[in-house]
Amino acid sequence: MAKINSINNSTGALTVDIASGDPAVQFSINTVAKFKIGVDDDDSDKFKISSGSALGANDFFIITAAGECTLPLTPSFGAQNSANDLNVTGDSTTYTIIADTEIWDNGSDYNNANGVFTAPVTAKYLLCGNVYLDGLAAGHTTVEFKINGSNRNILGNGYTSLTSGVQAPTCTNIVSGILDMDASDVASLEIKVSGSTKVVDVYGSATNFATSFSGFLLS
Repeated sequence: MAKINSINNSTGALTVDIASGDPAVQFSINTVAKFKIGVDDDDSDKFKISSGSALGANDFFIITAAGECTLPLTPSFGAQNSANDLNVTGDSTTYTIIADTEIWDNGSDYNNANGVFTAPVTAKYLLCGNVYLDGLAAGHTTVEFKINGSNRNILGNGYTSLTSGVQAPTCTNIVSGILDMDASDVASLEIKVSGSTKVVDVYGSATNFATSFSGFLLS
């Protein structure tokens, strides 16, 4: 039987009012706690939806007193390349960008050893990539940049005539878009420079998102 503190019969509203602690509603199946909804008195009276039997332990949804809404456990990641990757393309070699330093990774779905993001559930994901190239020579003619996904690719900005522009010896490439991904589908960043020898570097920085890969579950 559900236990409640009071029912306002004049308005038909249910009021959960306690002297101290967390006013909340618990949802259980056969005495096993599944979800709890209520106000976390120990965390600035934020409204929360949490798994299990306690607010503050596994919070899925949070609203602050000011109205800011967050989804702390929503799959998301952000990683950067911390050091230069030397001589990885330039001769039409396709190189997979490995952003080796994770800034955050909710869900542990990004692999910083191989640069691959794996979708934890079937959904739409917003993915963003940035790569800073260095060492472009006069003979290099084209740069191709994309997010390579299991179902389809997102093509980024590329260059078809490096020597006639202002990009050489460096250029920055940006790509972003929404991918429909099934559970266990993968996505990664790929760069290919053509026209000359394999002397083009992918720049890395320990402090800045010079070369980076990030994304989150959108819907």
